[in-house]
Amino acid sequence: MPTFDFQPLLWWGLPFAAAPVVIHLINLLRHRRVKFAALEFLLASQRKYRTRVLLKEILLLLLRTAVIAAIVLALAQPRWKHALGTLFGGGRTLHVLLVDDSYSMTDVSAAGRVAAAAAFDRARSVADRVLAELAATGGEQEFMVGTFSALASGTTGAFGIPRQAATPGTVGAARVDVARLTASARSAGPRQALATTADILAAESGPATVVWLVSDFRARDWLAAEETVASLRRLAAAGADLRLVDCAADAAPNLLVERLAPAAGAAAAGVLLPWDVTVRNVGAEAAHDVQVELREDGAARPGLRFAEIPPQSAVTRRFETRFTRAGSHAVDARLPGDAVAADNLRTAAIDVAERIDVLVIDGAPANADRAGDAFYVAAALAPGSGAPTGLRPRVEPPRALATLDLAAFDAVWLLDVNRLDAPEIAALETYARAGGGVVFFLGPRSDAETVNRTLHRGGDGLFPVPLAGPVDLLPDTAVNPVPDLVVEQHPVVAVLAGQRNPLLDAVRVGRFMAVARGHDADAGLRRLLSLRTGMPLVVERPYGAGMVVAVLTTAAPTWNNWARGNPSWVVVLLELEGHVARGRHRGAAPIVGDPLVVELDRTIDEPEVDFVVPPAGTIVRQTAAATADGFAARLPATAVPGGYSARWRRLDGTERERTLAVNVDPEEGRLERIGRPRLDAALAGIPFRYDAADALQPATVSTAGEPLVKPLLYGLLVALVAEQLLAHAASYHPRRRGA
Repeated sequence: MPTFDFQPLLWWGLPFAAAPVVIHLINLLRHRRVKFAALEFLLASQRKYRTRVLLKEILLLLLRTAVIAAIVLALAQPRWKHALGTLFGGGRTLHVLLVDDSYSMTDVSAAGRVAAAAAFDRARSVADRVLAELAATGGEQEFMVGTFSALASGTTGAFGIPRQAATPGTVGAARVDVARLTASARSAGPRQALATTADILAAESGPATVVWLVSDFRARDWLAAEETVASLRRLAAAGADLRLVDCAADAAPNLLVERLAPAAGAAAAGVLLPWDVTVRNVGAEAAHDVQVELREDGAARPGLRFAEIPPQSAVTRRFETRFTRAGSHAVDARLPGDAVAADNLRTAAIDVAERIDVLVIDGAPANADRAGDAFYVAAALAPGSGAPTGLRPRVEPPRALATLDLAAFDAVWLLDVNRLDAPEIAALETYARAGGGVVFFLGPRSDAETVNRTLHRGGDGLFPVPLAGPVDLLPDTAVNPVPDLVVEQHPVVAVLAGQRNPLLDAVRVGRFMAVARGHDADAGLRRLLSLRTGMPLVVERPYGAGMVVAVLTTAAPTWNNWARGNPSWVVVLLELEGHVARGRHRGAAPIVGDPLVVELDRTIDEPEVDFVVPPAGTIVRQTAAATADGFAARLPATAVPGGYSARWRRLDGTERERTLAVNVDPEEGRLERIGRPRLDAALAGIPFRYDAADALQPATVSTAGEPLVKPLLYGLLVALVAEQLLAHAASYHPRRRGA
């Protein structure tokens, strides 16, 4: 049902304020002159006091006129306009409200005059206040309201409250919608919201425009934000009044789970799998005795304790899990509550296999000694039932690289290979680019010139360094000999670092392949082990999404004695396997707002996939379709963090399920404020007005003008009292008898 605003009609009552004057003039017309001699004395007296009486009558007339005018004005509810109210002028004006709903807006920090409430609650209050003033303001007002997360799509239709005229009905409905807004779990800054608004305003010309940017103004969104500044500059050039409203307080202490991921090792059933959990302190003071709650597939397990986390720093702790069955599993890490709750929880999903295949390419001839390089590598990767690793080495000749599906293997180890053909090299490089790990061991059959020409290729190939040729390491004849191996700062050999290690002291290297002079400092190259002479022995370099490691000596005790009964040999090879295979296990790390994709095999899988969405377990069915990479089902967008499940059937009727983890962007949990000085520097040359949210709250002066109802009522009361007193003084009152 439509509603009508009658306030403007009440202004037509102002002419009735002239009623006392009209009545007075009518009374003057009714007087008649009658000569009466006895009244001559009275007339003379009247002429004497005429001025005084006339003044009283005029004052009385003015008071009665003012009383009627005050009644009409009080009913019309006029407002006193001030500088802020000019934005709600009587002309045609479009108000665009952009509300930040990123999860940092759930910050409950309190400081100064800002109440201890979430920044998003203050943002909603500001938006409600602006809408309320639009309803109380004359002129042709229009408005539209959008949130940062919705406008991240970049479409004009993403405004939750579309453009419409401001009437009591539309404003009332919009205020209800604003009250229902909730903060999202996304990390959506102002960049896309401002770009979309600038595109809208550039496509039209007409009404004056006011852009209200209601946010928490975190430093990460405004420092080095060229696109955001460019959009604001476009809006200012188009004549828009920019209103920046800050809803946050000074940042309170906040901890966040920055990372939760397997550290290394094989994700196989029944095998201990190490995990790293990183907690960051974004506050200004150190955090002490921080407890982290851990869960495996929803079941509680012993947590972790961080004794101290320095300010603006991150600390990583390690724990282990052992999954008894193959399949998809989830691990959660949760912090106690603090200023921002959304970044206190992080979930990781992992697919656990019964066994993990590792391809070992043996460069030795088929009739070679069985106790060669392949034997020592395979024995280290799979020592036996007494020390299960979950790895299953498969020894093959070099030609298998071109015939096998390398994607089925966790890593590829090449042991003293004489040469590789072009198809074998191409398959190996494709595997590494896609995230696979490759380990080279060199030896007597390795030819430096062949490696440089076919595998290194001036740095464009797979092999990390160019080789100079085999070199003997002369024994150290000093009284206190220095160990042949020097441990570098690297996670693979971290277990061996520190003080003198008797296991490493026992390793003797007699021969190795030297690196060409000057190439040890190539970009991206990193050492794991060095020789006492300073020459590198084990180096790595990324290749595509994968990692390639070159061990410049033999795996078998031919050029060294490391594999002959030294326990550190097994430790380092297992760590190395987990390290180079991380690229394959890393996978996608979707954050809230990203889609979820499940790859299927159309020859064995049915196309329908049910996505189970947290927290209520809502089921969303999607049908797989052909993609550039194959055949996949896709959940278009995620709205909340947590563990999602994807369930589907295979053509043989068996059911499959996979767990996928979606997390918030930890960068959004950094609560550093940009502050007014740095904001002025970032927006140099752009006119804008900056206000704190509490300056626009209902308890303060109205943004559309201060209402004059109360002053008018007080003035009406004073006028009525004064009118009665003056009327009494101006009238004739005979003395009472006996007075």
